[in-house]
Amino acid sequence: MSSQGNEPTTPISESPLTPLEKLQLMVPGFRGYKVKDLIRQDDFLVRKAVTQLLEEARGIIEANEATIAQSNPFDPAIQQYEALLSELRKLISEVFNAPLGDSGMHDRFKVYPEDLERLVEYDFKLITTAKNILDLAKSGASPLNILNMVREARSYAYERQKLLMPEKLRT
Repeated sequence: MSSQGNEPTTPISESPLTPLEKLQLMVPGFRGYKVKDLIRQDDFLVRKAVTQLLEEARGIIEANEATIAQSNPFDPAIQQYEALLSELRKLISEVFNAPLGDSGMHDRFKVYPEDLERLVEYDFKLITTAKNILDLAKSGASPLNILNMVREARSYAYERQKLLMPEKLRT
């Protein structure tokens, strides 16, 4: 049989991608925390990707707020935008300034494989949520809808960061 013609092409695998495989597609250079010496680098790559998405969303949200303020400086939506931007700035700062990227914290305690698997899951949730925030900002969604998504992302960032601490400190 020739491979030319009308034969349907079948994918190599029918199985869905794992969160790790999805992250590797979303974050260039991400290795999945597989090499201990590269944990800091992978952590930094994830945090950088998240902050880039969030910074882009922040710019769009600020522009949307400015448009409203130009037409009606007393519009109540401006207060909603300000609350959203405040929460978004906090999230960006928390993600970007998280300690592991620059510190040797992982050298002081053992990071277990199951923690790394959970870390990948939180990374994927955090990047996906950051992308959703950007998409909502681009679509002109209400500030309250975006704010809920920002709060969700903050909870993922918090849980993610706890995994990078010694177990005794994870309360």
